[in-house]
Amino acid sequence: MLLLLLSQTAILLRVVAKHNLTPFGTATQSSTYYKGGISQNAIKPPVSNEFSYGNCSHTNYTRTPAWWMFQFSIGIAYITDITIYYRESWSKRMDGFKLYVTNTSAIPPDGYLCYEDPDPGLPNITQTIPCNKLGRYVIYYDTTGENGKGPFIELCYVAIIGCRKGFWGRNCEKVCSEYCTERHCYPGNGSCIFGCNTDSCLNNNCNKYTGICTDGCKERRTGDFCNKFSINTAETDDDEVTTRIGIFIGIFMGGVLLGILMTVFVCFVIRRKRQLPQKQSKDNALKKTQSQDPHTMTMLEWKMYLLIRISDETGANDMTR
Repeated sequence: MLLLLLSQTAILLRVVAKHNLTPFGTATQSSTYYKGGISQNAIKPPVSNEFSYGNCSHTNYTRTPAWWMFQFSIGIAYITDITIYYRESWSKRMDGFKLYVTNTSAIPPDGYLCYEDPDPGLPNITQTIPCNKLGRYVIYYDTTGENGKGPFIELCYVAIIGCRKGFWGRNCEKVCSEYCTERHCYPGNGSCIFGCNTDSCLNNNCNKYTGICTDGCKERRTGDFCNKFSINTAETDDDEVTTRIGIFIGIFMGGVLLGILMTVFVCFVIRRKRQLPQKQSKDNALKKTQSQDPHTMTMLEWKMYLLIRISDETGANDMTR
């Protein structure tokens, strides 16, 4: 029962990591046979070893090394496995091949050697090769000829399994934890490949699957990832709190003062508007009385004239004091 459970768990993890990246890039090869067999055939269905010039790649007859190369259009990807379907009945042309993951298109390949076909014996024409490497290119490389001819490359289907850097999951839809180093994680379960960020972790320990600091945080840090500042763990934090309170009080008092000034200004404007009609009425009355001859004024008009003159003289005296 235990073995069955472990087997099912292994299969589940394997399925989670299954995501073919060949739709996200282009294939090239060292040469193409005159009858057909272009490089792109190897990344298109059907998934089979059955050969035809329209379904498989086929390099030309040369005495120089042969290669088939895939370049990602998504930048860097983490490659877990590479599955190869070689031409049926022609494993001898596959003998001695090498498989690389690189960051350049240099030939001979200058990068990580995932696999080299061992001697003696001929390789299987269908293989799934674990690689677990980060790169921009996958290169199938062969320097071994066959009966004085070749080498040849005849790939009928290639599946490159993995995820774009920074993502994981069945369809690479989940984002790696920001606390993984370079935000890079294993496509199968999201664990940090290069480790996790321990800058703020106590004893520099963190969980490689989650990035959480397992032993707690260093001084003045808090939170699962120790990515937050604590205001209660050091004397200097009290100064920071005091500064924030001072800033808040300053902003509040400034708002109150601004409100008072605005109120005074509005009251002044309203008072001026109310006084203006009164002043205009007084000025009109004065003009009317001044325009008349004092000898032709009635008694009431004469009294009004004297009152206005006295009011104006009083106001002028007050202004000169």
